[in-house]
Amino acid sequence: MTEHALPAASVIRRARRSDARALSGFAARLFRDTYGSDTAASDLESYIDKNFSTERQEAEIANPSAAVFVAISDDLIIGYADVVLRSADGASALLNRIYVDAEWRGRGLAGGLLDAAIGESAQRGATHLELTVFERNSRALAFYKRAGFAATGSTTFMVGDDPQTDVVMQLDLIGRLDGRSV
Repeated sequence: MTEHALPAASVIRRARRSDARALSGFAARLFRDTYGSDTAASDLESYIDKNFSTERQEAEIANPSAAVFVAISDDLIIGYADVVLRSADGASALLNRIYVDAEWRGRGLAGGLLDAAIGESAQRGATHLELTVFERNSRALAFYKRAGFAATGSTTFMVGDDPQTDVVMQLDLIGRLDGRSV
């Protein structure tokens, strides 16, 4: 994994149950900002209500098959990543989300969060990390390609009642713990 220089006065750590309320608000705001122009408001709010409630964030943080990392600056969440081990043997991990506040983008924070997710997945024995990303999110697609992810197909992602197309990407984790860079 690469050491990413984090912005001054920021730290990446495991999320705590006490972060759930702030994480809920942060995730909902970023989801609206990122996808609001591509999705009807009713579908957007339906997705947010289902996926970003405080209770849902508490459950994701407590999930023993997952790890949620938060990036903090001045006691505020400025980014987060959520990774889940998917298969019974742990060979597959899903990078469920990486969100970084717009004013913090381009400063290495997404790379640091990705490193945390990759490290967690590899330490738990996953051999590959998968993700899906909205086909129109060119910034995220370019970031994941630079990090070594390869497109392997596409899938339908439902936002409320709106079917959207996501690109499926995968990263081989074999050898990731021996210091090779992302």
